[in-house]
Amino acid sequence: MQVFSAWPPGVLCPGLDVPCAVDVYAALRNIDVYTELTAERGWSPDRVERWWCGALTRELLN
Repeated sequence: MQVFSAWPPGVLCPGLDVPCAVDVYAALRNIDVYTELTAERGWSPDRVERWWCGALTRELLN
């Protein structure tokens, strides 16, 4: 919450408030997502990290 609250206005996607941004981050950066992608789907840790960076950028940043 502190990290997102410290960002200047206009950084988050329009209509996305800080609590919702934290929810999106928590949903995507969940250990279960990592486990599903690596152990169950065969992704490498590097691929998960690249996907996370892209997904979080698309979902959170203006």
